Amino acid sequence: MGILDGLLDEKLYRVISLFLKSPGQLYHLNKVSEDSGVPLATTFRIMKTLHSNGYISITKISKLKLYSLAENSATKQLRRLL
Repeated sequence: MGILDGLLDEKLYRVISLFLKSPGQLYHLNKVSEDSGVPLATTFRIMKTLHSNGYISITKISKLKLYSLAENSATKQLRRLL
């Protein structure tokens, strides 16, 4: 993490890094959990927080929710930091 060591929770960092590495990718919650190595319940809480703060977009297809990195100034700044 470098300069942000100690400022970000390791699990939050692993989840957000997954989205920053592939900004156009759509992920199901289970895939986010699997690819980041973060437990599913923790991933759910992190995704809820990231979405409410505008970092993650949700695409709903029937009952299915897919998550992707939001395209806004906040995520652009985050990419530069991380």
